[in-house]
Amino acid sequence: MSNRDTIFIGHATPEDNEFTLWLQSKLIGEGYKCECDLSFLIGGEADYWKSLQDFLENQTIKYILVVSDITFEKGGVLDEWEQCKSIEKQFNLRDFIIPVKIDKAPFNARIGLNRRNIVIFENNWATGLKRLLKKLGKDNVPKNDENTTPLSDWYENVYTNWSGVDKKYNDRFYSNWIKIPRIPSTIYFYKFHNEKQAGEVLKNNMVYPAYRHGNIIVSFQKSLDYYLTDKGFEVTPSEIISKNTSDAFNWYDDDEFPTYHDFRRLLVRLVNTCFDMYLQSLDLQEYELSNSKCYYFEHKENERVKGSFNVGANTHKIGVTGKYYDDFWHYAISFKTLLAPEFCISIKNHIIFTSDGKKAWDDNKKMHSARRRKGKTMYNKEWRNQLLAFLSSLSNNDNSIMSVIVAESETIELSTTPILFKASFGYEEPNDEKRLMPIDSYLEEEEYYQELDNATEDA
Repeated sequence: MSNRDTIFIGHATPEDNEFTLWLQSKLIGEGYKCECDLSFLIGGEADYWKSLQDFLENQTIKYILVVSDITFEKGGVLDEWEQCKSIEKQFNLRDFIIPVKIDKAPFNARIGLNRRNIVIFENNWATGLKRLLKKLGKDNVPKNDENTTPLSDWYENVYTNWSGVDKKYNDRFYSNWIKIPRIPSTIYFYKFHNEKQAGEVLKNNMVYPAYRHGNIIVSFQKSLDYYLTDKGFEVTPSEIISKNTSDAFNWYDDDEFPTYHDFRRLLVRLVNTCFDMYLQSLDLQEYELSNSKCYYFEHKENERVKGSFNVGANTHKIGVTGKYYDDFWHYAISFKTLLAPEFCISIKNHIIFTSDGKKAWDDNKKMHSARRRKGKTMYNKEWRNQLLAFLSSLSNNDNSIMSVIVAESETIELSTTPILFKASFGYEEPNDEKRLMPIDSYLEEEEYYQELDNATEDA
């Protein structure tokens, strides 16, 4: 019975250590037993090479060779390459050696290399990993049932550090929180005799933002018109309660309505309603999500919406809609109000697709697929810039503030620049951003297997 159950990764040390650690962590995370010379430590070079030879001959089920422009300049790698070719031939092991190419190294860097099924990682590490995992699954490489999470996490931490986390001072990070620097000082609760009365008043007479909570209308408006024109009579509230909005941030103990917790929930709902109505007033399009809705601008070829914003010393102006093949994509936002740890609007990013530049697709499956394909080309920087452009497009003055009218002579002000945080560490994104694409968003199953079968036939 064969004892082969472990994948071994051969690579150039130290040049390709980063990729090798990353790949080993991913394979371990998928349940495979995996070794490389960075973890296969015996102690003493002579013992190491003898132990490695025995390990390759008796325990290794696949030898993954990391191919870069430096690989075949390393004597140790050349020894492993020749040893594994002998093992493959001696034990009649099909595809025992799997080369993975991580840079522009030529396919014929070594005699016989171009005749093998080379997995390409150079453009996208995640895509390469997906293809490699498919190959290992197709070849029935066994997985380890033991819990390998701690080791995998350790490698992930090493890789993260090598990918740009560095100690700095006062590095700035953009959040997705929009500060609310100004809000009316008083909120009003108009209590009616029943829900029907409150509903009729809200439906017929509300010019400014308000919402109904049972038989109560909640608003920043100090006075309401209770006369129902189409009904021909007047409805008078049984009670009007006013409270300082600052009470939502300072604990108070009161059994009468509104209690502290009630007041905080009602204030959040009212601010949400105000921002909803503001977005609607700008003629933004709406799209219903599973438990909320998002807003996006219509795409007009001759009147494209563009937002102007600054990042550091640089000024940018970009569109928040664009072409997607024969259709259109639209950056969209959903939101919710937070009272803590900051009083702000929390923004969530979305991408919506239309055929006419206005009405969202009805086909949810088609929408989901398009989101994945479009989203795979967007990274932290692109999402940040889309958010900044979108927010600047919402401004009704100097692009720094959104002024939302919520009552007579009353406004809520929202910043168009997200809250910034300072930290004593920084992060430099890898130059090869493509390697950060989601694993499941690049190739369809049929495309992959067709490529794999063709490569096998060619070999």
